[in-house]
Amino acid sequence: MLSKKWLVLAGLLVVVGILFTACQPKTVVETVVVTVEKEGTPIVITATPAPTEEATPEPTGETEKVGGPGDVYRIAVLSDMTTQNVWAAYDPDASIWNYAVYGSKWPSAYGLSTHRWDFVPGIAADNPSDLEQEGDFWVCTVPLRDDVKWSDGTPITAEDWAWTAQTVLTLDLSGNWEAYDGDYLDHIEAVDAHTAKLYYHTKPGLARHQYGVLMSPILNKAFWEPKVAPLLDEYAAIADMDHDSDDFQAKREAIVQKLYQLDPTGEPSGGAWQFSQWEKGAYSEISAVDSYYDKGLKVTEYANGALKEAWPGGREWGFGDQSGDVSAEYTEGPWFNSVVFSIYNADAALLALEAGEVDFILTPNGLSRGQVDQVSGNPGISTAQNPANGFRYMAFNFNVKPLDDIAVRQAIDCMIDKTFLTQNLLQGAAIPVNTIVPEGNSYWYNPNVPLFCDGLSAKDRLEKAVGMLKDAGYTWDKEPTWNESRGGSVDWGEGMKMPDGSPVPQMELLAPSAGYDPLRATAGVYIEQWINQLGIPCKANLTNFNNILDAVFGGGDWDMYILGWGVSAFPDYACDFFYTDAGFNVGHYSNPTFDKMCDEFYAETDMEKARDESFKIQETLATELPYIYLFTTPMWDAWDNNTVIYPFTDINDGIGSGGYGLQNYVQAVQ
Repeated sequence: MLSKKWLVLAGLLVVVGILFTACQPKTVVETVVVTVEKEGTPIVITATPAPTEEATPEPTGETEKVGGPGDVYRIAVLSDMTTQNVWAAYDPDASIWNYAVYGSKWPSAYGLSTHRWDFVPGIAADNPSDLEQEGDFWVCTVPLRDDVKWSDGTPITAEDWAWTAQTVLTLDLSGNWEAYDGDYLDHIEAVDAHTAKLYYHTKPGLARHQYGVLMSPILNKAFWEPKVAPLLDEYAAIADMDHDSDDFQAKREAIVQKLYQLDPTGEPSGGAWQFSQWEKGAYSEISAVDSYYDKGLKVTEYANGALKEAWPGGREWGFGDQSGDVSAEYTEGPWFNSVVFSIYNADAALLALEAGEVDFILTPNGLSRGQVDQVSGNPGISTAQNPANGFRYMAFNFNVKPLDDIAVRQAIDCMIDKTFLTQNLLQGAAIPVNTIVPEGNSYWYNPNVPLFCDGLSAKDRLEKAVGMLKDAGYTWDKEPTWNESRGGSVDWGEGMKMPDGSPVPQMELLAPSAGYDPLRATAGVYIEQWINQLGIPCKANLTNFNNILDAVFGGGDWDMYILGWGVSAFPDYACDFFYTDAGFNVGHYSNPTFDKMCDEFYAETDMEKARDESFKIQETLATELPYIYLFTTPMWDAWDNNTVIYPFTDINDGIGSGGYGLQNYVQAVQ
């Protein structure tokens, strides 16, 4: 099962997530903490992946290849892990490379299913109870399974969960530990070994409850308590100090740093894999936990959206009408005795795959199209393409006239032909996007948002856009027109005037340079032309990525920019980006009606109601266009089809999404 990810600004200006909670392998994105990085790797979001149109099927010979048990699953990674300490791994050392090696070590009560990313139990025995008010608290009871054990044979209990939460809350840990959000969660009580009761002092919505605490990591109390107790005693000695004082914060931080340095050697695993060895700078290895409680779990997905989980002992769980066509079926392992993560640079990793030295290449951004072309003629290597879980977009500064006018934004959107941009100009290296929730996140994705001029010809787009502007009171010294005499082209507008008669000022569109991202650079050049055709004077400035960050997020002057986000499983980021005065609302969009929608969405605890609210939010944003969504990019993966076989390859953000590379489900070719 998937666990969680968090939001991070990174190289695309992407929100990336790698929250290491693990119910079983994989990840889920959750808006927990935001970190700004100058360079990074996108991984960040959710529910059912859309079918992959261009996935390359595994080559087959005279007989279809079948999978089964194997010895070593060999993964090429591009960087080394940095820590084995779980406390550090969720905060300063959070990275895909740590996550890939031991992300499934720590269980959680719930997570997301590996393929479709449905909300499913992890070590929970069933669904959580509804939140109910009890005195000053909002409470929820979670039943835990009685068959789940740590790798040392001791049971995983509610006491482990309660102790983990209390330690995080007491020390006020940051980073991805903020999933245990002290602004909402007061404490967790172990009613008995297999019943946990959550106490919230403030009623939480889905982001803090289902996609927050319920998916947070659970640590082994018996192992960690003796190591952490002295640090908690140190904290108790300063607890009465003014928590806002610099002295208190310095002392607390010193304690936290000691926590991050604790020796994790011998820590039991609560998942499918146990850490084995680490040769720094060369490789790391994990070994299968033979007693893993979910080994042999059979997952059946139905075309109608239902799901069934069946364990070898006869236990079953699921939802929906479990009948009709089966869309996917797979059985959890681990199927290999161990996984070895060997460090290569990108070129060497591809050569190692071609030479049969590794089975799979784990890359945060997927392989480049050039790398895919390099191996495409090799019958022993299969490739698959999936949509990245994010989008590139163009943003407007609402403090700049006339960009604050919805008619101008809609007219510009009308002129941008995304199909022509992605298929003709970008030669199929990008996939059009129309809303803030990626299509692969099918539960939350609204396929019916308003589209301006979708499917129209260039002539019709121009005439429609000009009509929008004229209706809003804009005029020109020379109105844009379609010129048939030149074979069909635009006579650009000149001298455009705003409704108050003042001239439309010169505009600048910031976009990454071709050396950094040729896709966004190309998009910037053509969008510049489409905007100028309307008579809006615009110049594309293809510049250094950091220059854009400094201008946009550093409080500089800007009109429009093109960047990208990778996003989380739960789409509350749509509100985080555009709520009035929110930290990421750098374009200064403000709409009280939208804010009210977000207030309701943030507070909602019912999945179906939240989905309806998310659809309304997407419709509003697609209408008012603080962003114009442009495209996303394919995630290409490659593997040795003579050695490994995957139960499915159509998965949002690619086979390696979240770092696991389906390591609980991959089998050896027999």
